Amino acid sequence: MENEGQVDNNGQGIDLGLNNGNETTPLHGINKEEYDVVALHGAEDHMKNTDQDEDNNEPSSENGKPRFTPEQIQELESLFQECSHPDDEIYQDIASMVDLEASQVKFWFQSRHTQMQVNAVEDENNDIRQQNNKLLAENKKLQQQLLPQPCGRCRHPTNEKWRLSSENISLSSTYLRAQENLIKLVHDANLPPSVTMQRLASASLNQVPLTYNGSTDQAALLSYSKRALKEFMMLAVKEEPIWLPTMKGKMLNYQEYRRNTFPGLLGPRPQGFVMEATKDATIVAANVSGIVDILTDVTRWSKMFPGIIEGVKASKVVSSGISDSRDGLIQELLQINADFWVPSPSPPNRRVKFLRISKQVENKWAVVDVSIDGNRGILPAGRRISLGYTSCRLLPSGCLLEDMNNGTCKVTWVVHTEYDDTAVPPLFRQLFQSGQALGSVRWLSSLQRHCVYMAVLRSSQLPFSFVSGAAISVLGRRSILALAQRMTTSFYTVVSKPVIQIPGTIVKEWRGSCGTAAEMSEATVHIIIGNCSTMGKPPSPVLSATMTVWLPGTPPQRVHEYLCNVQRRGEWDTFANATTVKKLSSVTTCPQLRGNCVSILEANDVADLINSNKLILQQEINDVSCSLVVYSFIEKHMIHAVTNGVDTSVFLLPSGFVVLPDGHGKPHRNAGASSSRAPTGPNGTAGSLLTAAYQALLPGTQAIHAAETFDNAGNRVCDAINQILAAVGADIAVPA
Repeated sequence: MENEGQVDNNGQGIDLGLNNGNETTPLHGINKEEYDVVALHGAEDHMKNTDQDEDNNEPSSENGKPRFTPEQIQELESLFQECSHPDDEIYQDIASMVDLEASQVKFWFQSRHTQMQVNAVEDENNDIRQQNNKLLAENKKLQQQLLPQPCGRCRHPTNEKWRLSSENISLSSTYLRAQENLIKLVHDANLPPSVTMQRLASASLNQVPLTYNGSTDQAALLSYSKRALKEFMMLAVKEEPIWLPTMKGKMLNYQEYRRNTFPGLLGPRPQGFVMEATKDATIVAANVSGIVDILTDVTRWSKMFPGIIEGVKASKVVSSGISDSRDGLIQELLQINADFWVPSPSPPNRRVKFLRISKQVENKWAVVDVSIDGNRGILPAGRRISLGYTSCRLLPSGCLLEDMNNGTCKVTWVVHTEYDDTAVPPLFRQLFQSGQALGSVRWLSSLQRHCVYMAVLRSSQLPFSFVSGAAISVLGRRSILALAQRMTTSFYTVVSKPVIQIPGTIVKEWRGSCGTAAEMSEATVHIIIGNCSTMGKPPSPVLSATMTVWLPGTPPQRVHEYLCNVQRRGEWDTFANATTVKKLSSVTTCPQLRGNCVSILEANDVADLINSNKLILQQEINDVSCSLVVYSFIEKHMIHAVTNGVDTSVFLLPSGFVVLPDGHGKPHRNAGASSSRAPTGPNGTAGSLLTAAYQALLPGTQAIHAAETFDNAGNRVCDAINQILAAVGADIAVPA
């Protein structure tokens, strides 16, 4: 029903009413007599329920068409304005709200769409009919002027007046062709018919869905994909004037962008949303086909970016090999529901439902993502369910890949999003607005580092040796790197998930002191105790404690270098017992950037006998977008087994630190290889957002843990943060 009344590709679905000035034929594809006005408006003479209906408190029906009470219609109309194309899950939510069946709600929404299409087509016909009447009146007036005035000799109209008449007919024909082209444009854009550009922009709020009666609308899908590809290619290939250079990188010229894309693919920006647009390019040690294969395999894609992708909630292949005679072949269309996160528990995750389009464009490959829902912005106050609400929507974004024929490829990455800025904590807003949180520099840095890491993992010349001098096999080296990768992936889960109460967990906000010698502030340590199964044993309680502070004016590189200094580790790590730590072995995982390695460490002086039999597995990650130091204690015999290539189930409970830029400085791709002095921007000096995460396995059950357990964890985190602040010379520390 939602497709009724739409025009076809030739613009013939609407009768322009040009046969005469007074009559028009019925609207093609829409029978107004069949439209159930009662179902929408609930006329009073059709609203008398039977006794049985009143007992069941449900609308009655006649000829299979449900009736609705005025209250239900009012609520349905309000919900329709919020989300005009709900999915099945939202239909169920609406049904429970208005005390109806989901099928009845769906019928009402379909009827409402049909009414909108009827009104739109009628408005279109009225406008064209008025214009036609005007032209007919002008023609009639011109004919009256022509006929009575012969030339005197041949008694025929003059050549000039015949020219005017011919021009009038030509203009009329041009106007009609323009109307047909406009109608075709509206159809290709999947928008309701309209005459003016303002009406086109307004109509784009109610997009035509990509599915109809449970099946994919291939025509709508192809049109939507083509528009997304076209917009992405414009952003990826063009520079000025659509991208303007600034002190902090490239900035999207919104006026130029709007001029080239109006009306927008997703409609106007939702109220309360802000725009984030970033573009960056670099050379990656991989071939194009390999990267495309990963990006179109959702499982491998999520594993490639564990620090950005929280998880893929659902995915499916919508279509493969969609042809278009003019533009070639779209390889595949994927529908993906995924969450994106930043390695800190403070900012909320971004949940996006989007379409992924992969297509070869001449000698390049484009992989493009674009949201397919979420046209609405801020959730209305008092609304019980978030119909159609999303905190973020993805405009055409993605990467353009070009083979360099030497084992590398050039990758141009564009991220263009609109998101609810009020959902971001104040200390993190500059990070998001600068694009360093989830922008192109973050994706490219992660991709570049991952490709180098995989090359090192495959290499047979890993510089990895044990302190005893015994050689480690290639299999053993790869086992250590794989174990470190699993440890870091687990750490992302600990440090990036928002701190919320879920069944089976204990959540506590512990208050302590944090700051510099000049000023101390009250800080909050978020503590969670949950169950964890270890190597087939019964679940045991695990404590996780996290805290974040902002260090304005303290560059991230300075903090990262201090954390990696094994000679000073004892200042913040109680396991090292205030002594130095020696490095038994290590491997550099990204030679181009300093501060990327996997190491096995041993404390020179361990406080107790139990811990004296443990070593530290540590991974250091450093690029322009993020720095991590992640470590876990592992028994010595387990480390030896892994280095000998023995497949063992090693239990990891990682702790560590994340250092993010605060967004005030300019990102530089070679920041990891530079000195500790970070660049500054016009709005202030580059600062850091430091998050500490500590984990411990607790004995017994959750019920027996007293306040002492929380005090120990909270003090441990605060003491570590305070030691770091003093060591890096931070003048100011602001707890998140």
